[in-house]
Amino acid sequence: MPRIAKTKLPEPLPVRTRLLQAATRLFAQTGYRGTTVDEIVAEAKVNKRMVYHYFGDKERLYHAVLTEAYRGLETVEVEALSHTQNIDELTGAMVRSYFDFLSAHPEFVRLLLFENLNDGRGLAKADSKLSKDPALTALNRLLRVGIAAKRIRPDMDARHLLISIIGLCLIYSSNRYTLSQALRMDLGSPRVRAKGIEHVTRLLLDGIKIR
Repeated sequence: MPRIAKTKLPEPLPVRTRLLQAATRLFAQTGYRGTTVDEIVAEAKVNKRMVYHYFGDKERLYHAVLTEAYRGLETVEVEALSHTQNIDELTGAMVRSYFDFLSAHPEFVRLLLFENLNDGRGLAKADSKLSKDPALTALNRLLRVGIAAKRIRPDMDARHLLISIIGLCLIYSSNRYTLSQALRMDLGSPRVRAKGIEHVTRLLLDGIKIR
């Protein structure tokens, strides 16, 4: 009689990871104040004392969730910056990266919106401080090259350019449902988002270049 191969079950996730994932889902749904530790441990299927063992309390668990969420975005930004040789490539790469990341991580968008409603207090207290220095350094370098070559407007400020890139990309996710109704177009569809990437990239480049 032939032997039946045993199906190898996947290894269970570490308890800390399960808590982070559960807390991310719940904080993204109802915010920091609307989420309880009991709900988090029920979602993660772990003992309540594990929250205090790994994080200390609910507030520090929330800080860890924010840190992990923003670290994911920073990884995407660094990847986009590592393959760009000029301002056109950098702008296009960053726009595509933001669109893709925000589309793939709707919980990040909701955490971002809740944290801004919270006046950024959670991020201010988190161990890992939020920084856009790598993106600003790359933008500044390429802007200087473009200005010296008289291709880029000399009044360009990398900080305001980065705000414009983030804002124009974010609104397709942060206002997806209201704008989809108001404009009668599905901002979540691949076709609309591809058009959005093309439009935002062109809009940004037309705005910073000398014609």
